[in-house]
This record gives sequence, C-alpha cells and structure tokens, in this order.
Amino acid sequence: MRRVVQISVMCLALAITGAVPLASEASAGAPIKAGQHFLGLVNGTHKAAVVKTVCPGPAGGKRTGPVAGKQTMSVVHNRKGHGYTGLFSSVYAWFQPVTGGAAPTQLHFERYSTPKSIPTSIQVPCGGTGTVVFSSCPYLAPCAAGWVTDVVKVKFENIAA
Repeated sequence: MRRVVQISVMCLALAITGAVPLASEASAGAPIKAGQHFLGLVNGTHKAAVVKTVCPGPAGGKRTGPVAGKQTMSVVHNRKGHGYTGLFSSVYAWFQPVTGGAAPTQLHFERYSTPKSIPTSIQVPCGGTGTVVFSSCPYLAPCAAGWVTDVVKVKFENIAA
C-alpha cells in the first residue's frame, strides 16, 4: 500500500510540474480519428471565450462586423470531451449563424492541437454573445448517426468602438 501511495504522489507531482503531458497535449498534431471525444477551443479556451470584432462606432442593435485578426480555433483530443467524432475522422467549426442567415464559413480540422486562424472575412455580431459549433458533420450536411457536437459560448468584444 505504501508503494502505491508513493507512486501516486510521484505521478501527481510530475503532472503538476508539467513533466507529464495532459491528454490534449499528448495528442498535439495527431490525426483526428473516428470514435474519439474532443473539445473545441476558441482563442485557446473552451469556456468564456472572447472573440474580438472590428466595428467602428457603437455596437448596438443587430450590427455585424469582421472578426479581428490573430484569433484562432482548434480541436483537442479529450477522453471525456463533449464532442464525439462518431464515424468521421475530421472536425468542422463555425460561428452559429442567425436564423435565416447565410451559411457560415467553416474551418476544417484533420489534426488535434493544430490552431487555424479565424478568417477576418467572417462577419459576426459587433457585441453580445454567440456560439461556435464544433462538429464532425459539416454544417447542414446529412450525416450518419453517432456524432455529437461540442459548443463553445463566446462573447463578442468590439475593439474599434
């Protein structure tokens, strides 16, 4: 029993110091495969993500504007992530459009922990909140059963106001 406790303490110490990679870091650059759980990241975070917009003037109403540059999305492998690839071996990400809006621009991920730049051509609300959807099934595609989306809630922050 004493030996088990010693080994557990050593493993915990190594994990805390960063000597042992976390599950998402261990799969950096690894291909996305069928039957895996994942998490989507917006600007490196899964919770309370901030997306900067460039909307000169007040951000009130239903105004939209471009996403500011140097922002990213990525997908990390996680044993208990919210998303599930099902039968598919890649993940798509997009800003959830308003009802009746145009189809969104999608980013396509084939590898874990490989950030992609959010195109500045994407139009989003100048302020307020929104959702980024991460799915192994492309936007509005008829897909086989088994996949589960992951959703990241975002706050739009106007840097040009």
